[in-house]
Amino acid sequence: MEWFSIFYNVAIEAFFKVGVFVSISLLLIGLVDYKFNGIIIKLLEKDKKNQVYFSALLGLIPGCGGAILIVPMYILGKLSFGSLVASFITTMGDAAFVLIVGNIEAYLKVLVISGVTGVISGLIVDYLKIGEKISVNKEKKLKSENNLYNEESGHKKHNHIAHKKGDLIDKVLHRKKTLKYIYILTHKVWYKIFWILVLASFPFALEHLLHGHTHEEDVTLEFYKISGFLGTLFCLLYTIISRKGVEGSDFDKTESKLNSILETLIHTAEEVAFLVSWVFIAFLGYELLLNYIGGEEVLKLFLNNKGFLVVIMAILIGLIPGCGPQILLAAIYISGGIPFSALVANAICNDGDALFPLLALSKKSALLVTIYNIIPAVLVGGIIYLLEN
Repeated sequence: MEWFSIFYNVAIEAFFKVGVFVSISLLLIGLVDYKFNGIIIKLLEKDKKNQVYFSALLGLIPGCGGAILIVPMYILGKLSFGSLVASFITTMGDAAFVLIVGNIEAYLKVLVISGVTGVISGLIVDYLKIGEKISVNKEKKLKSENNLYNEESGHKKHNHIAHKKGDLIDKVLHRKKTLKYIYILTHKVWYKIFWILVLASFPFALEHLLHGHTHEEDVTLEFYKISGFLGTLFCLLYTIISRKGVEGSDFDKTESKLNSILETLIHTAEEVAFLVSWVFIAFLGYELLLNYIGGEEVLKLFLNNKGFLVVIMAILIGLIPGCGPQILLAAIYISGGIPFSALVANAICNDGDALFPLLALSKKSALLVTIYNIIPAVLVGGIIYLLEN
């Protein structure tokens, strides 16, 4: 019963502390992106001198969308490699939303630190003309392998962002193969249930955030617990189904959100379910670890003994493509499991989901941008670690 109690309470915390508020914030950002579709992209294309600054700004937008949109512009030669580096350093992926709702002060500090680091790194990379030769070789490779790409675009009805219909970006990043009935389930039914659940749960989540629950005999408390528990279970199931049954690149999803309010609702529900699932795993693992080792004081003593190794481990986690591991690490930070220096180092070197479309188009560029993320992550993470100690 003790293990189930931990599982039950962690599921409640994951949905009400993170899921509900992230859903609303992510939806608002998605609607703003939809309303001001392409404004920063146009600025990037017109203002060659300030591309690094605008790219860093796109990366700072919570989520992976900003950095993902940088990829096709770089591939098509519209942006420098330094601009790509700047956007990848500043992006935190979906881990940003965990910090926004869990520790806004830490998020703002990371925002400033990664923003400055991204701009400086991007300017240095361009000044040294790093990546120019790889960019040329990459273009030749794409042209020579044109026949390998699927001729059918995943989206034909909406306007394309940062590229044109039928070009190489369209053919590579819009490939899509979806199980019909799963697609109907996720795109016609489940996202509606998800938003109904979020709206119905919002009053309880807000009360929990502002006042907490101290009235053990209050009937609403039991409803609150059950709804939070079911919310997390729904997110877990939604994530498993949508990730396994509906295929499509991250660029494909990002672009579709920028062209349709309906797609924004659908993909936001999918993204939040994915995020809640990882937060639940992080919270559950953390609680089980504390239960096993004997409490937070034992963990803090262990981390203090490991010193800078914790920062290095955070950087290694940041090198893993995708948002899942980074969400997990951000959640552990909120729980008090790692120092701020480790969080910053991870934020600088992690690329979220933006690395996937770059890997699909140019593995050499993906490897190089990763290397130039590690260097500032070690330097900045090390400086902050010394200040902490």
